Amino acid sequence: MKGAGGWDALGVSDVDRGVYLQALRQPGAGPAGWAEALGLPSEVIQQAVHRLRGQGLLRTTSRAGSGLEAVEPQVAARAAIRQRLADVDRFAATVGALAEELTPEYERGRLRERPGSILEVVEGAEAAAARVGELIAGTEREACGIDVPPYISGRGQVIGAQRQLLRRKARFRALYATEALEAPQKLAEIMSSVADGEEARVLAQAPVKLLIIDGRTALLPLTVSEDERQYQSVIVNGSALVDALQTLFEALWRQAAPLRGRGQIPDLSLLREEGLLAADQELIELLGAGMTDEAIARHYGVSVRTLRRRVREIQDRLGSVGRFQAGVRAAQRGWL
Repeated sequence: MKGAGGWDALGVSDVDRGVYLQALRQPGAGPAGWAEALGLPSEVIQQAVHRLRGQGLLRTTSRAGSGLEAVEPQVAARAAIRQRLADVDRFAATVGALAEELTPEYERGRLRERPGSILEVVEGAEAAAARVGELIAGTEREACGIDVPPYISGRGQVIGAQRQLLRRKARFRALYATEALEAPQKLAEIMSSVADGEEARVLAQAPVKLLIIDGRTALLPLTVSEDERQYQSVIVNGSALVDALQTLFEALWRQAAPLRGRGQIPDLSLLREEGLLAADQELIELLGAGMTDEAIARHYGVSVRTLRRRVREIQDRLGSVGRFQAGVRAAQRGWL
């Protein structure tokens, strides 16, 4: 802590700094010795000692005759940093809660004065992908998405933003239409995201492609065109419409089948006599999600014939006569 700037950052006055430095130089002198060395009244020194103890720079001890000693500078610095970070966290929480409280007032006022301001039309697929990435990057608590083909360019930017969000430990929930899982490499991409912390579920059909950020902002397509330059989407800011879209998402989420994944593409050639392999568990989940045999086989890189043989082996192991019964029995045994 060189120079006045470091002391100022700690909120330590010139007098307190002098007392702390004297305590470092004369550990056993105590307040009386420090007062004499600094040429200050005993009362001033006692007040400084009280402040320095509160700041974690002095502490009581049985080792020194005075009962006081200076805290080691490195230890004191780490404690000061932790305290300052805790203060920042409390400040951020307080200000964030205030902003959360005032945001509805702002949105209602804006809606009354400028109804059109809650909507932003985005022209073109490239611009839409960029805005999706920006919205995900700005997520504070949770992003919710419904993933439905067809797909537009710029997916790499979106995936990168999603991974950054998951690293920040924000929540990301994604609903996938069954047809989405049949797109080339899509299932591998989803499994990778699940391994990173995404919560994924699958629906036989999903009504619309959708992204909702923190329950306040939604993005959805206005038009679908083979010409990506003609692609249009709309961003809706805080309003009853966003609330309705969030309600729709939650209803679909409750209906959807979980897709937990194992973080890697399993090897169907691995066999055991008892229980289920991770590959078997994932395979049953994919079948339960409504994926076709052809799509699952393509995902695993095996033939449809090999896949169906593996499904029959699982059914035999579970003593089931059909795929549905196999799924039920696997769940009953706690294998899924």
